Amino acid sequence: MINNLHAVLLLLFSYYCFTGDSVIQNAANSGVGQAVIQIAAAKGVQSINVVRDRLDFQQLSNRLMEMGATHVFKDEMLRRPEMKELFKVCPRPKLALNGVGGKSATELLRHLQSRGTMVTYGGMAKQPVSVPVSALIFKDVKVQGFWVTRWKKNHSKDERALRGMLDELCSLICEGKLSAPACSQWAFQDFPKALDAAMKPFISSKQILVMSS
Repeated sequence: MINNLHAVLLLLFSYYCFTGDSVIQNAANSGVGQAVIQIAAAKGVQSINVVRDRLDFQQLSNRLMEMGATHVFKDEMLRRPEMKELFKVCPRPKLALNGVGGKSATELLRHLQSRGTMVTYGGMAKQPVSVPVSALIFKDVKVQGFWVTRWKKNHSKDERALRGMLDELCSLICEGKLSAPACSQWAFQDFPKALDAAMKPFISSKQILVMSS
């Protein structure tokens, strides 16, 4: 359940966001996205969650809200004037988490507050991240990448800090504030079916192969 990425998410929140702040993310229904929602809620941070349009959007939105999401939007909403109304009741985010890239990442950047930071950890759209010049000049935003393998290597000697984050994550789990994403279990011999399920669009659950004797 707990891995280094969860620990780093906790670190990002501790560094960038405090109670009453907000974070915006795309791929909100992914495993990382669900962890972000729950950690943000536990920290008292509002989360603005973006997902692709789909037939079961309302059902997905309800599920993410039950996890602790503050707002759930279709990606097309980020380009609409109505976003101005949102920021009358919700502070502009200090932190954006990008797992998609392409236009979705650009839209996240547009909604960051001045001197906000976007962290890119994935690129599901397989498109480059375009940074608006206005965001750099007038808002002084920061754009950086994250690779958990490199982070683990660079912080391998900082065992006390990592242990502290893992202890906090364990506490969240024990308090019922952090849980694993939905999973579908498959017998090992049914791995072709598991692969087919994993390749379907708009799937939020993880496919797990069960090794049984």
